[in-house]
Amino acid sequence: MSYRKHTITIEMLKELDALYEETEDLGALGRRPVHWGTLVEELRKIRRIVEAGVTVKVEGEEGVLDTWQSFYEWAHGRYHALEDGYDSWIGDDNS
Repeated sequence: MSYRKHTITIEMLKELDALYEETEDLGALGRRPVHWGTLVEELRKIRRIVEAGVTVKVEGEEGVLDTWQSFYEWAHGRYHALEDGYDSWIGDDNS
């Protein structure tokens, strides 16, 4: 039996985190995320890899992403504001 594996590197995590954190100043209206759409697409790619049966290791973190649930727990834990703050969702390819 062969096991397929994929690693999310520290460099990739930094890129994803930067997409999550970059905001635009709207003055009195506060701040607005700039790149959440791109982040959602990148997270969907990771989700699809997991759904295809590939074990995903996140560099610098314990455990692996090998089920929809483990992926969601990781993504929601790291990028928690996406679920309530953005129309497109990582678990839905049609939004």
